[in-house]
This record gives sequence, structure tokens and C-alpha cells, in this order.
Amino acid sequence: MQEIKETNSYRLALKDKILDAAMNAFMKCGIRAVKMDDIAQQLTISKRTLYEIYEEEGHHVIDVILEAYRIKMNEVRTVNPSFYEDIMKYPKVEKYIKEAKKQSRGKFLDFMQLGVNQGLLRKEIDYNMVPHMFDAIGKHIMDNHLLQRYTVEQLFVNFFLVSLRGLCTPQGVKVLDEAVTKIQ
Repeated sequence: MQEIKETNSYRLALKDKILDAAMNAFMKCGIRAVKMDDIAQQLTISKRTLYEIYEEEGHHVIDVILEAYRIKMNEVRTVNPSFYEDIMKYPKVEKYIKEAKKQSRGKFLDFMQLGVNQGLLRKEIDYNMVPHMFDAIGKHIMDNHLLQRYTVEQLFVNFFLVSLRGLCTPQGVKVLDEAVTKIQ
């Protein structure tokens, strides 16, 4: 019995390490440039072990998205909501944020294409429009001071998660719902 517990805790820890390595590699190199072999090699594990931890390859994209969400939520919890409103009052900062969004757009589109290829995201969506939708949601949240009335988690679930579910195939919705229940 002790051996099973140790194996399960090892696998959970390894799953977290895989997510961290994958997310860092995606951010550094872009989605398409990163192969499962690269992640396995970085962690000095076999590709087989990597796939055993992630029973289905399709879970990979959703898990990484939700891991990014979890990390961001942990960062955001420590920041006073008025910071986000105040920071946009500085033109140089606003310009910097807009430029950073433009630069990350290509990575976002690659990431969405990976989700389409894995059958998790719908093919018929014009993913060039999706960043505009998320920007509009963010602007609405800021313009209406919703950070002062709701938690970041509430806003994420009711704005971003609902929108993300709309991009998913039925398989993607199932995977997303399973992943969300794990992080709540």
C-alpha cells in the first residue's frame, strides 16, 4: 500500500514538472517548435513515461492553458484590483502592454491551432478574431470596474472560461470540464 501512495505522489509531482516544462518551452520557443521529445529530454524522462502521465495527448493543451490560469490567478490574488485600473492611466505603460499583446498573438494562434489539430478546439472559428474578443472582455471588465465588485476567479469563470468553452469541440468541453474540476 505504501508503494502505491509513493508512486501516485511521484506521478503527480512529475505531472506538475511536465506542465511547467511544457509551458516554459511553449513560451520560449512557440508551440509548434516544441516536441514531446524535447520536454521528455529536458526532464530526463522517457517519452513513454510522459505519455503514461498524460493518458491522452489531447489533454496536454487544456492542461497547459489551465496551468497558466492557475499561475496567473496566484499572481493576481496578491495585487490590489485598483492597480489594474491605475496602471492604464500611464500612456507609456499602456503602449507597452499593447505591444506585448501584439507580440504574443502569433504564439496564441499557434496554440489555438494545436488545439484544433488535437480535436479540442473547433475548426470553423476564425482564431484571428479571438484575441479581439478577449481584449473586449478585458476592456469591459476595466471600464465597468468589475474587479472592485467580483473576484478575479469569478470574472475568469464567467467571462473567459465561458468564452473558451464556446471555442471547444464536445471532446474539448469534456476535457476542459474535467481539468477545471481538478483545479477548483
